[in-house]
Amino acid sequence: MSISVSPQGSWPKARHLFFSLAFICANFPAFSVAHAATSTLTTSPGAAPLAVAFDLKGWQADYVFLKQQLQKQYANLAWFATPQGKVNLPQLDLYTQKALALAGSDEQARAVLRNFIDAFHDGHLRLAARQDGTAKPGTDNEPATVAIDNMSMENACAAIGVGSTGRVQFSLPVESLPGFSLFSDGVAQAFRAGIMTTEKGGKLGILRIPRFREIENPGLCSYAWNTLVAAKQPVNVRKLKSAMADAWFDVLASHLARMKTAGVQALIVDVGGNGGGNDFGDWTARLLTAAPVRSAPLLMAAGPIAHAYLEEELRGMRKVHDDAAYAKTTQRAGMQAAMATFEKAQADMSTRSCDLSWVWQEQRPWQAEGCSNLGRVGFASGPYAYLPVTPETETDYVGHMYWPANVDKYRGSWTGLVYVLTDRGVGSAAEAFVAIMKDNGVAKTIGTITGGSGCGNMQAIRPITLPHSKLSFQAPDCVRLRKDGSDEVMANIPDIPLEPTPGESDRARAARLINSIEQDLASARPLP
Repeated sequence: MSISVSPQGSWPKARHLFFSLAFICANFPAFSVAHAATSTLTTSPGAAPLAVAFDLKGWQADYVFLKQQLQKQYANLAWFATPQGKVNLPQLDLYTQKALALAGSDEQARAVLRNFIDAFHDGHLRLAARQDGTAKPGTDNEPATVAIDNMSMENACAAIGVGSTGRVQFSLPVESLPGFSLFSDGVAQAFRAGIMTTEKGGKLGILRIPRFREIENPGLCSYAWNTLVAAKQPVNVRKLKSAMADAWFDVLASHLARMKTAGVQALIVDVGGNGGGNDFGDWTARLLTAAPVRSAPLLMAAGPIAHAYLEEELRGMRKVHDDAAYAKTTQRAGMQAAMATFEKAQADMSTRSCDLSWVWQEQRPWQAEGCSNLGRVGFASGPYAYLPVTPETETDYVGHMYWPANVDKYRGSWTGLVYVLTDRGVGSAAEAFVAIMKDNGVAKTIGTITGGSGCGNMQAIRPITLPHSKLSFQAPDCVRLRKDGSDEVMANIPDIPLEPTPGESDRARAARLINSIEQDLASARPLP
């Protein structure tokens, strides 16, 4: 017997090698269930025995509890219970039960449960950061609100948690190739960017997005600070963070404009190693084409988490809808329809709950509308997958029902050909960016398969803490669907493979990247 493995890559070594019975017996020959339950340690002849604090039944109860909680709140469970999911859950469950029965210590039992979780190859399903049973909710570790009014720019940026990602370099060393000219280093100014003039006289723009989160770029904070000061606006935490978000797109749009002016034929967007971020992964696609871009359908684990998400969004829409300042807005009908859609989704959520215990007994074809314990909650962009550009006076209003409206003024900053460079370090919001670019025909992808993280959490993380061991795991609460209806967690396969070859240097692979794109441009192949 063997466990089917996801195509996201080969199993990592050691800890991720799942226990087979032969592996357990070879590595833990001294232990059996009976021995583990009754063994003692003695310090010296005549000394009182010290009982080994190992409770097998407690760990087995933990495993049952873990499966039950995954059934309730792990949004990707139904997908991985399908043949398309590439993980044989009935087989995985059987192996885990047998491995746990042979464990003879807390360390071994802990490894069994960690290997069970690792077998999903889901970047958002993992051991929680804290192991005291009180894992911190949320995805961003932002500092508490502080007063920055009287601080210097440097101190204010540090106080709100701004820090470098340390990943500003291109994922392949294109700057080492002849013909490359760098115009943004990615530090003093956000986004490392430059133009490659090829041997054939062509021009390729290369833009690095190391992370879809503005708070990790010090250059953006100074840009935002100076913008607020120039406009004679007060500098506080809320305004500085808002200005940084706007600066993220303002700087990105300026780089794209510079490339257009330089006569660049095609743009390479390098997201290699980009582990995610926030909604910017979805919004950024709007800057890279003048055509309509539709966001992915969004589903959430049916139950209290989805209900809380819908209620939060409804409160925001109702508040702005009832604001007298928007009494004559032309978008009121759209807001009313959006609220009606979310109210219906909230009312229907209870009908979407189902018993997912079948996943440990059988595999079923993927049906998002079947017994998946998932309910639809709009799109990755809000209640609407797409809305046309709205008047600037109504952007804030529309932004509550179509979040990318916040970047309306930057839409179509680039209208030429786009290639997205990927690798196995791409996940979460970056994976959403790759998916939306492909599914809307905006870009081709080149590189290697992405990491396979998919959607993360639309609400604060609710850790699964096991009663006996106090191990704590976190699970994603949402699913984004691809154009073909599949779960985004299955990763993105590149249109143009660029796998490393034996003995090949990174510089040689960077040269192969440029050559591959030139060949693709010459072939004039249409977008997929």
